[in-house]
Amino acid sequence: MWGSSCCGSIRRWCTTSMGYTWGLGNVGQLGHCSLQSGDKELLPRRVVSLDGVFIKDISCGGVHTCALTTKGALYTWGGGQAGQLGLGPVSGFFSCKFDESDMMLRNIPILVIPAGVQLVACGHSHTLVFTKEGRIHGWGYNSYGQAANEKSTYAWYPSPVDWCVGEVRKLAAGGGHSAVLTDACSLKELCEFRLAESVNLANAYEIEDVASRTGSDALARLCERLREHMLDGENHRLSNDEFDV
Repeated sequence: MWGSSCCGSIRRWCTTSMGYTWGLGNVGQLGHCSLQSGDKELLPRRVVSLDGVFIKDISCGGVHTCALTTKGALYTWGGGQAGQLGLGPVSGFFSCKFDESDMMLRNIPILVIPAGVQLVACGHSHTLVFTKEGRIHGWGYNSYGQAANEKSTYAWYPSPVDWCVGEVRKLAAGGGHSAVLTDACSLKELCEFRLAESVNLANAYEIEDVASRTGSDALARLCERLREHMLDGENHRLSNDEFDV
């Protein structure tokens, strides 16, 4: 039984009593049993591997999809090159796994968390969940700290996010940022979310100054990570220019 819908990059989910997907499915994001370069579904097609599973919510990322069941289980499938499936490191772009027993395993829904999940949100290349224990966990692309507290480009497994306070009402995830709405969200925290959404290289120093004066460690870390990321990219470009010369 399904009861939600979502849109991802060049694909669409529609849910009735059964789940249907259509659009681009070249890395398994549609959840069907085929996985070939250029795969696409022009018409809605049923996700047969989830027949009999009661889904209450779904979320779509850039090339991955998550489904949350009524029992709090989380299924993921699609592209996992940045760790957004929560299944650990993978090699190459395609998310399929070849072995003697399971061909193209990751183009069909895989159980990642068996119980306890209440909310799920997919960013472009990362995933967030809120559990019944009152914790937020994130994994996937983490260059700006959008998926986890740890200082790593990729968070391969669910990692707790320990800065959140209050009862979580809603999760949201974008390309390089995440947001959470709680019942204890103060005006200061709402302003921090707004600043975090608008931070870029041009205003990072000004926003970091605001963060230092208001005691916002999370916002200060975001500005620091942004500058580090941009500096690494600039150094890489300069190195390539020197090599070309």
